[in-house]
Amino acid sequence: MAAMGPLFSRATRAGLLSAFAVMATIAGATQGCVEINGGAVEVPWTVFAEDGRGAINDCNCTEPAIMYVRLKLEAPLGAPDQPDPCAGSAACRFSCQRKTGATPFMIPPGTYQLSIEPETADGLPIDPGLVMVPAPITRDVVRGAAAELDALQITAPCAVSCSGGDMTKACSRG
Repeated sequence: MAAMGPLFSRATRAGLLSAFAVMATIAGATQGCVEINGGAVEVPWTVFAEDGRGAINDCNCTEPAIMYVRLKLEAPLGAPDQPDPCAGSAACRFSCQRKTGATPFMIPPGTYQLSIEPETADGLPIDPGLVMVPAPITRDVVRGAAAELDALQITAPCAVSCSGGDMTKACSRG
């Protein structure tokens, strides 16, 4: 701005600086915008050893290994049929290691039964007889808002490779 020197008055320079600041703010704001096509769902989870040894911090230490957690939405009983907007959507599939996931604002507004489903590295659901998840929870999804679930508990067997078969050790690598 020093290069403006005598060509511009002090007031003009201040006005130009303000204009530049406003343009920078607008440019920064547009980069942070997200497309709103519905509501979003945020879901955190913790994986626990089924034998009571506590939390499993490495999802590879479950048997079978949980690689992904998929969010599932279905209409509650007595409600009109609503297709699951998460069926087959990569936006509803989260790495188990993250311990949390949030969809984009893509879920059509409505009341849903929300649940999670652990998946293998191949994206296949893990047999519910091997890994337990909580029952579905009813939540309203509102356009432009995030429906939040409390931390959900996934209960799974500890992989022998993570404890050496010693049930007195924590279920972890190393």
